[in-house]
Amino acid sequence: MIEARVVILRTLDSPRLSEVGFILSALQIEYKVSQFKGYWEISVPVESAFQARLELTQYAEESRTAPAGPRPLKALSSGRNGVIAYVVVLVLISWVSWSYAFSYDWIALGRSDSAQILAGEWWRTITSLTLHVDFSHLAGNIVFGGFFGFYVGLYLGSGLGWLSIVAGGALGNILNILIRPGPHFSVGASTAVFAALGILAAYIWRRGFWEATHWRTRIAPVTAGICLLAFTGMGSGAENDNVDVFAHVTGFIAGFGLGWLISRFNLLEISKGKQRILGLVAIGSLVLAWTLALNVQF
Repeated sequence: MIEARVVILRTLDSPRLSEVGFILSALQIEYKVSQFKGYWEISVPVESAFQARLELTQYAEESRTAPAGPRPLKALSSGRNGVIAYVVVLVLISWVSWSYAFSYDWIALGRSDSAQILAGEWWRTITSLTLHVDFSHLAGNIVFGGFFGFYVGLYLGSGLGWLSIVAGGALGNILNILIRPGPHFSVGASTAVFAALGILAAYIWRRGFWEATHWRTRIAPVTAGICLLAFTGMGSGAENDNVDVFAHVTGFIAGFGLGWLISRFNLLEISKGKQRILGLVAIGSLVLAWTLALNVQF
């Protein structure tokens, strides 16, 4: 009498054939392997077919895991518009400050001055981010700020991203003053640049870009951010180096905190219209800060 059998697998994949055979052997289900029209087939007695299919289905469900490796984050904007606005603002403010436009001493009125900020001139924490002492200072912040800002705008949206960068830069300046209570002055977008780096590091880490990997890989964004801070934010070490290292560190810390906070929200719910409004708030904060700064001498 010919035994009734049921084919439960037909495949060209020999590793899959071996895997199913191993599972059936472990379950002590008798099976046979044969070939038919170039395919490998596994058959079992008809009375074992239901159990075999049920066990293989359960095994597939239990072994189904998220794919290992990096998971690309969804881009919320092209990232370009924010960078263009950033470059335009820095170049424009640098030009008017170097030429003493409208007879203002823009650097004196807008620089981060610890004594004046503690006395109530909070707007200096923002205006100082747009000032630079020379072309090389400006160029460096345009290059690094444009690079980090591009990705912040890409993943957070240009509006939220650049508002966060401005806020991170201002908070970094405040932290710098609190850590260093003595009188000191500073100018430059670098505090905001490193805030952007901190935002990126925290956001990519918390949103699980490398979630399905070893823990050392998962913290790669944080490690990379700290390494970039150390490599680009600590100055040359020369005696005449005027780099405000503390401002770079506090900017990174402030940005990291903002990036962690932002990562807790679903940014896909922020419409393009709301992103535009947030972008206008970022620009408006600069306009307001400079309006207050220039009115000081009136």
